[in-house]
Amino acid sequence: MTSQQGARHLAWRDGDIVTLAVTALVGPIAIAAAWAGAERAGSALARAGWLQVGVAGFAIFAGGVCLWLLRGRRAVGERRAALISLEQRAADVPRTTHATGTESPELVRAEGMARVHRPGCPLVAGKHVDPASPGDGRSCEVCHG
Repeated sequence: MTSQQGARHLAWRDGDIVTLAVTALVGPIAIAAAWAGAERAGSALARAGWLQVGVAGFAIFAGGVCLWLLRGRRAVGERRAALISLEQRAADVPRTTHATGTESPELVRAEGMARVHRPGCPLVAGKHVDPASPGDGRSCEVCHG
């Protein structure tokens, strides 16, 4: 598996995590500095300046967390759309019958799987599968193979 293929399976990229870490450090540091500065300030005008620093620190922190959550939500949406398209493709696959003329569909199983699946099952989509019989394993609960 290449690193590009592996990156598709992660909700967050390295850049997203770095952004979260930086904003999670810079934001609270700015808030703490504003608190300490406002505590030492003598006038209301000086405290107002430190208030702006505190608000900016909060905005940095909140913005970083929002970007991180948005990226995760986008990844979930992409995976959901991919799964729905797999289900639609599975529904479009015609059922095949054995040469005996029975109505039971042909079953398949990928290496390492304990269950048998129909050929259009989304759990075996894109995998190298071998023909299987009903006695080769338990029936898949997704495709009812």
